[in-house]
Amino acid sequence: MKKLFLLSALALSACAPIAQLAQPGEAKIIQEGLSLLVPNTGVDALTGDPSRQTPGGVLTVSGLGLVPDAEAKTWCTLNTSARWDCRLPEIGAGQRARVTFSSGVINDAVFAGYRASKGGVPVFLFLK
Repeated sequence: MKKLFLLSALALSACAPIAQLAQPGEAKIIQEGLSLLVPNTGVDALTGDPSRQTPGGVLTVSGLGLVPDAEAKTWCTLNTSARWDCRLPEIGAGQRARVTFSSGVINDAVFAGYRASKGGVPVFLFLK
């Protein structure tokens, strides 16, 4: 019985980091027509994966017939016929990034980035 309890406690403690990873960020992605605003309401920058030396996070946008505007074309690449991956620059504290599509329908979006104050724990922002 004691061994079973110890194994259960070990299994639960191993799940704690996974639960941390699943926590959403403190803000939401805002949609204004065909524009998506990724706000940074934190006290330090939203950055990319520190182990990959990327400047900013990734905004994944799913929808139909989406065509990025001139600025978004510098960040966004078509992943599948209905999904764009936009590698945004670092978003400073109190700032926001805007990604605009010139046509199409936005169905969903999620941003994945990192915040220095949270160490290696990713920050996720979801579309309202």
